[in-house]
Amino acid sequence: MDATRMQEHGKIYNTRDLLKAEVVDLESGSVLGTVIEAILSTGEATVEFLGVLPTEWHRTGLLLRTGDIVGFDESVILIPSAERLVHYAEKQIKKDFVSCSELNRLTLIDQKGQVYGNPVGAIFNQSGRIIALEAEKDLVVQMVTLSGIVAVGPRYAVVNVSPETEMEAKPEQPPAREEAREPVVLEAAADEMMEAAEDDSGNGEDEPPSLLYRERQIRYMLGKPSPVTLNGRLGAPVVTSGETISSAVINRLIEEGLLSQLFIALTVDRDHLAGSDSEQGQS
Repeated sequence: MDATRMQEHGKIYNTRDLLKAEVVDLESGSVLGTVIEAILSTGEATVEFLGVLPTEWHRTGLLLRTGDIVGFDESVILIPSAERLVHYAEKQIKKDFVSCSELNRLTLIDQKGQVYGNPVGAIFNQSGRIIALEAEKDLVVQMVTLSGIVAVGPRYAVVNVSPETEMEAKPEQPPAREEAREPVVLEAAADEMMEAAEDDSGNGEDEPPSLLYRERQIRYMLGKPSPVTLNGRLGAPVVTSGETISSAVINRLIEEGLLSQLFIALTVDRDHLAGSDSEQGQS
């Protein structure tokens, strides 16, 4: 398997998806171990390491830097070689490090006192930077997009949330008098973002502006139900109508070149899509 073919811009991961995944060495094709933990840096707001339980029972625990992940699919993490795994050493664990299992026992709040529930997963990009946390409250999982982690204490994790999360956390307001204009505004904003992102889509190297647009799209879509069914090149559904858009779904959409279509379907006037859902499902 060619490692370079597995690399792609905009790849994101969810610590919840990675747990129990097998780590595979691309040089030998061997299974090196199983992911049992993720370690976060609260100061940098990054996922620094994955804790790996080796396949050989006599070996000590191993650490994998998230930047060394080449690809992830179907519970398999690909890394260039076994040399990327390092033996666990206490000196590698800094004061601001916290494990996902420790974070899961805390309550997530923002600096305004909004309670989001228990963190159950961290969404991060290829560089390890945390884009969002999944928080479960009253059996409902919500995506909390972050601009930073303020503090992690014995009972609470305090974060700075992005404007998108703040808007979603506010109680619903009565519809404005000019509500009919909203779909037009949303459609114009979606078109502007998509045009800027698609200008760079064919050059093989994303420039910072297109990466910014891609990240905004991903933040907006995560956790929402898909309004349409989209099929891949071979005819199999990549996402079905009503399916929750997870990081795994996002990655499949990127691979099939369908991310833009789903983003537009989420943001434009649904009346424009009334006759297109069934067409997408049969394309």
